[in-house]
Amino acid sequence: MPGTLRLRPMTEDEHATYRAQSEREYADDIAEAGGLDADTAAARSAEEFARLLPDGTSSPGMHLWTAEVDGEPVGIGWIELRQRPNGTSAWVFDLRVDDAQRGKGLGRALMEAMHAAARDLGATSVGLNVFGHNTTAVRLYESLGYRVTAQQMRVDL
Repeated sequence: MPGTLRLRPMTEDEHATYRAQSEREYADDIAEAGGLDADTAAARSAEEFARLLPDGTSSPGMHLWTAEVDGEPVGIGWIELRQRPNGTSAWVFDLRVDDAQRGKGLGRALMEAMHAAARDLGATSVGLNVFGHNTTAVRLYESLGYRVTAQQMRVDL
C-alpha cells in the first residue's frame, strides 16, 4: 500500500488539463449512457462544464482537489456543497485515480478523504451519480455504504 493520500487545492494549470480530459471522457460516457451521437455528447459535456465551473477552481460552491501520495499527484476529486432544507450536502462530480495508480486502494482512500473534507466543510451527507456501465465504481461506492436513491433505465429498440 502506498503512503497516506492527501488532498490539496487543484491549481489552475492542473484544472486546465483536467477539464480538457474530463470534458472528452464525460462526452464518451453520456454518449454511451444516453444513446447520443459524438457531436451532441461533446456539446452537452462542454455546456455542463461551462455552467458548473464558470470560474475554474474559483467557481462558487465548488471544491476541486488534487490527490497526492508522498507528494506525487495520483488523482483528483471534485465536490459541490449544496444547501438543503435539512442541512448541507456534498455532491461528488468527479473522482479520478490515475491509470498507473489503479488497483492500489487509492479510489477508496480518495473517497474517504473527500468524505472527511466534505464533513469539515459542514456537509452531513454525500451524494453522487455513477454510470451503470462503471461497475468498478459501483462496487466501490456500495462498499463505502452508498445506496441507490434514484435509478434511470433504458432499452435500445
